[in-house]
Amino acid sequence: MVPSGESIYLFGIQDRGGEALMASAGRRGWVLIQEVIGHDPHDTQGSSYEDLSKQGFGVIVLLENGHRGAGTLPPSALHDDFAARCAGFVQHSAGCHIWVIGNHPNAAEARPGYGSPQEEVITPHLYARCYKRCREAIRAQPGHQDDMVLLAATAPFCADTTYPGNRRGDWVRYQQDVMLLLGPGNYDGVAIHAYTHGYDPARVVSEQKMPPPFSDRHAEFRTYQDSMAIIPPRVPVFITEARPLPDAASGSTGWPDGEVPNGWVQAAYSEIDRWNQQYPERQIRSLILYRWDGADEEAEQWSIRRHPAVIEDFCRALAHHYRWQMPTRPEYRAVFLTQNTPAKMVAGETIYVPTRLRNEGARTWVHKGSNPFCLASRWYDEDNREVLVPVAYHNHLPHDVPSGEEVELLARVMSPATAGRYRLRWEMVHEGVTWFGRRGDPGQVVVVEVLPAPRPRKPPIEEIMETLAQHPTRRYARRSRETIKSLVIHHSVVPPSVDARQIAHYHVEHQGWPGIGYHFFITPEGHIQQTQPLEVVSYHAGELGNQEGVGICLSGNFSEQPPPEPQLNATAQLLAWLLSTLHLPLEAVRGHCDYRNTQCPGRTWTTVWRDQLLAATRRILESARPPELTSKVLYHYLLFWQTENQWAVEEWRAAERYVGQFRVTMGFSVDDAMHAEYVTLVGDFSRIPEEVEAQLRAAGCKVERIPAETPAQVKAILDEMAARRQRFLTLE
Repeated sequence: MVPSGESIYLFGIQDRGGEALMASAGRRGWVLIQEVIGHDPHDTQGSSYEDLSKQGFGVIVLLENGHRGAGTLPPSALHDDFAARCAGFVQHSAGCHIWVIGNHPNAAEARPGYGSPQEEVITPHLYARCYKRCREAIRAQPGHQDDMVLLAATAPFCADTTYPGNRRGDWVRYQQDVMLLLGPGNYDGVAIHAYTHGYDPARVVSEQKMPPPFSDRHAEFRTYQDSMAIIPPRVPVFITEARPLPDAASGSTGWPDGEVPNGWVQAAYSEIDRWNQQYPERQIRSLILYRWDGADEEAEQWSIRRHPAVIEDFCRALAHHYRWQMPTRPEYRAVFLTQNTPAKMVAGETIYVPTRLRNEGARTWVHKGSNPFCLASRWYDEDNREVLVPVAYHNHLPHDVPSGEEVELLARVMSPATAGRYRLRWEMVHEGVTWFGRRGDPGQVVVVEVLPAPRPRKPPIEEIMETLAQHPTRRYARRSRETIKSLVIHHSVVPPSVDARQIAHYHVEHQGWPGIGYHFFITPEGHIQQTQPLEVVSYHAGELGNQEGVGICLSGNFSEQPPPEPQLNATAQLLAWLLSTLHLPLEAVRGHCDYRNTQCPGRTWTTVWRDQLLAATRRILESARPPELTSKVLYHYLLFWQTENQWAVEEWRAAERYVGQFRVTMGFSVDDAMHAEYVTLVGDFSRIPEEVEAQLRAAGCKVERIPAETPAQVKAILDEMAARRQRFLTLE
């Protein structure tokens, strides 16, 4: 059963009056009502549709600012007023919970100020911005939190609106760009329109295409299929207007006259029913005929009530049981609501991608236990071959996610070690059971250009900091990177089977330390794990060693024999990268025994493998090309703040529109930002200190700052920059 105010049937007519035909046939379909409401934010007058919904009809209300000249949307400066007017109208309009915002925004006649010097083109950006504000305002009203707010139908065959990226004015591309700007889950459904040129029913099923430059678009009723091709599966779709357009070649000017039906209406409903049967995941929920009682100037042409042949055609269509089916909720399905993987990454880097998902499957996603649900990723090259990376992160969820609920997490991903163009597929996995993709879930695929890593390149490092034991109340002190003077080598003393997690547990539970004492842990196989941020002053080498040193622990006991070759090679790679990153000399590499009276990192350290390790590190450093200030591998990096326990989640959300406009690389790593020609710091000096800015400038970056103290201020500045297509605030 569908909720009150919706219908299971495809049938529908614009305007009141035709519902009696549907009721008498036992097919209580849809009634669409067009309301011109203006944009006075203080006007709360509404209308009641309970006479329709209580009889079992579906009700859709199209909200417009005005008609020709006034604009289907008002000028962009008045979008907030229009959103407030929509909210007031909805709050005082009983019997409806499906609303369409505007109509044919891509058509010139729908523009505010049409034909005047004040005419304003409704670009996809402007429409998406207005829609978002209207949707938020409507769903903020009591009792309307779950209302469906539909994207306006674009005008098929209309190429009035061109813009960068759509120079030919493609109406389908316009609607696709609106959906991309909003992002999945940020619109509730889509309205589309379907027409033929003339009322020959054969044109309903015609595969004829348009002449260039639109030879890829249907020329007749199946224009709806062009729109369906770009609308994601399971998104509610409504054909809110269907009719034959005037056609000079055939002499038709509206609905056919006479008493005998020509079959156009029957053909249209049969066509949409055929589509629904063929594509259960892409259901069309209505086919609404235009219109029962047209305005005076078009009454004869378009009023169905004045065309007996059309009424009879509709009645014959009503004899069929044309319904849409609610798509069955699959067992495993995830919808990516926001996910800002950068278009470019550096080879071998681990980045964090804030991601928001909705569980559209039937199962609850549990975050603990033997079979938890995780967000993972896979890389594919241009030949569609999977590319393995040293660490394929499976990102655990912060809590259980029931069906229909949403979750936010900071997802880690490591890029391939080799530069190139790749496809990165984000996908949920039910550990030990199945990947979602094996159950038909499309996942989220993005194209990423992986750039060569600067030398010495950062080795593959698995970040396991958040998975290690921490003291419930104690925390390590913090330091700036400029205070780091040494890289301190340790051995774990215990067998290699004792891993970093067990050592962290020992340090916390038995030693009472705030967390594990080492910054890095290297296994005998050469697998490097980061266990503490570099800025943490952890316990590992006495008071002075703790203050100025980075603790690097090699798994194993090296009192009798040196580390195996893979472990030594990985340690040399890590040392070379850290020395280069921290601007330290080779002499900064020390053993634990250089700070305290201890045999750590083993008796063989000074006699066998210290010189081997330093020589290998020196070779890597000498083979590295010196960095050139002009050879940046990234163009623009948006740097956000993070601490050990927090990150800039609100600022990240505030940048959504800006990122959608410029597709900038974004993250939290000062090291990664150093590889960019331009860096924009998001936050004031209390969040991103002045020494970070100085560090970036010293690395040859052009740096600016969004000087905002609150996320709201960040959003206001970045939204304005996006609206102006202004990438930089102060930089040239």
